[in-house]
Parts: sequence; structure tokens; C-alpha cells
Amino acid sequence: MQLFRITSATTTTLIDTNLDQGAIRYITIANCHASNALTIRLFYSDGTNDTSIVEDLVIPAGTTLLLGDDHDISFDNSFLSLKLQTTGTSPDCNVIIK
Repeated sequence: MQLFRITSATTTTLIDTNLDQGAIRYITIANCHASNALTIRLFYSDGTNDTSIVEDLVIPAGTTLLLGDDHDISFDNSFLSLKLQTTGTSPDCNVIIK
């Protein structure tokens, strides 16, 4: 299991290439801010090209997004990484990958 706390508008590498961690059961992304919405982009990257899983998804304050059994989110991280881009006013989110 991996845990992340992201408190700025940034791009975070959740799973880097060549770490033998591409088997994912689920990802939760919780907007922990009391009043501001969070906009995210979750994507795979090969270092040159990016492909979005979700693009410009708005998560309301106090809400959690769950991607799991109904989404095929596992990937071959021998050549791909998984990244999360956060935008919005004072982003504050928690990410769990299992």
C-alpha cells in the first residue's frame, strides 16, 4: 500500500517506472479541503507521451473518488509510470494505492 498527501497544485509521480508496482487493486483520491473543489488528471506516462485515465475531473470538497474493480487500472510499469496532476485553490488531497 502507498499513501500520499498532496497540498499543492503539482504533478506527483505515484508509481515510477521499473519499481515492480503496476498491479493495482484500487486507488482512492480524497479531497480533504473543507470548501474548495479539487481538479485532477490521473495519467500514465512513458516519459515522452501521456495517456489520461481521467482528465479534468472535479472532486467536490469532502468527497473521495474510488477507482477499483470496475476500472482496469493495473499496468506494466517496466516502461510506464502513474502520475497525478492536481489543480485548484489550495489543493489538499490524500491518495491511497493498494
